[in-house]
Amino acid sequence: MSYNKWNTYSSDIPSLKKNDLVYITKNTRARHSLPKAEKGKKYLVLSSYTNQLGTTKYVVINENGKEHFTTEKASEKVDVFILKNSETWMHARKMWLDETYVPVFGVHTYDYIGMPYVSSRDGEARYIKKLDAFAKSYSSATDGVWINKSQVHDADVKLFMSSSFPPDAKKQGELSETVTFRVPMWLAEKHGFFNDNKG
Repeated sequence: MSYNKWNTYSSDIPSLKKNDLVYITKNTRARHSLPKAEKGKKYLVLSSYTNQLGTTKYVVINENGKEHFTTEKASEKVDVFILKNSETWMHARKMWLDETYVPVFGVHTYDYIGMPYVSSRDGEARYIKKLDAFAKSYSSATDGVWINKSQVHDADVKLFMSSSFPPDAKKQGELSETVTFRVPMWLAEKHGFFNDNKG
């Protein structure tokens, strides 16, 4: 079971955050459906959330990209660590992404000035229409969803955020390029991508 089912409650905690490396100082007594992170080992943080009892839990992966969990009181941050500089942990993250993300199809649309995609104000997200919407009216905003690049597989971000189509002011609101990209299973199911693209 992927950690993504708890992603709704995810939040950054001052002591630890996404992509931090942690050292497990003790075996936690907390419960979770994921296996417990083992004392004396290091793990990469994926997300965190605080349950109704006030316990902050971290979903982490080991060097093989397998999910585990720990708590704030059972772990400490490895101070000198930058993910992109670690071949071992970049590989572990890639294995996890490849295992837990699923491919979906979507369609960009031309924005109000003719750019071949609709971007959020901060440039971090794109407005994507589901492929099954070909049978529907594209004048309705409900045909599409906003997806942040942080929710896209690392290897697909560049393709997802760009377009090979040139700008064209005459095509405002029209369909642009169809793209395929990978997102977490829970996100695909939430927005209807996964169910709509199953064979």
